[in-house]
Amino acid sequence: MKGAKHILMLIVSIFLWLFVAITAFLLFLIDFVVWLLTFWWDRRLKLLHKYSSVWAMFYIWINPGWRIKVSGLEKIDKSKSYVIVCNHQSAFDIVLLYRLFTHFKWVAKKELAKVPVIGWNLILNNSILIDRASAVSTKKMISQGLKHLKGGSSVLIFPEGTRTKDGQVKRFKEGAFLLAKQANSPILPVVIEGSKDIIPKPGIVKLRQNLTLKVLDPIEVEEVLSTSVPDLTKRLNQLIMEEHKKLAPEKYMNSDNKQVK
Repeated sequence: MKGAKHILMLIVSIFLWLFVAITAFLLFLIDFVVWLLTFWWDRRLKLLHKYSSVWAMFYIWINPGWRIKVSGLEKIDKSKSYVIVCNHQSAFDIVLLYRLFTHFKWVAKKELAKVPVIGWNLILNNSILIDRASAVSTKKMISQGLKHLKGGSSVLIFPEGTRTKDGQVKRFKEGAFLLAKQANSPILPVVIEGSKDIIPKPGIVKLRQNLTLKVLDPIEVEEVLSTSVPDLTKRLNQLIMEEHKKLAPEKYMNSDNKQVK
């Protein structure tokens, strides 16, 4: 019975991935036209980002089984540029975070630029692509991040540096908080849950999944400037972890079924 269910899920997933591949290529053609018509006067590429947001939401809107609970959007001041920090669960985070419907630039590993459609869109949107294996990647991220923040664009960073393997929020790196401090920028913490479980096994996609996107209170500039980078890193790490524990306490249970402190 379990084998038959797995085969059915695999067949459905194959058709789903084919649908995504075909539609993503077609929607990218529109993406390219938007870029071509706007890049020379829309320096922040705001219209292109708005289209990218609608493109990402298309895949959620067409599947009523993916239900998103969104809270805290009213805490985003659209007149400000933030360093947005968020826990990282899966590749689906890219789709989910566009639901913020606010303008930002991604910080992503440069390998994604080689991925058809997704990478092309990151390049067109002038995202910050870094080499995680390089010692100068942090300097590059800060240099480009400062330009975007001063130009009025927020910068979205996954401070864990990579996706979680067990669903728990892991230790944060300091790069995002160093950027916020140098840019005199507020920090916008965001917590997501459920995206990891959409793809429980390689190739398999769950058509029913509850997703959560929660915007927390911003850390204002005064507090950023008065707090050291290590303390900012630890504080935001703890804040996002504690909020995530409330959303998914089962992910923080050890083998004895006691919550990990």
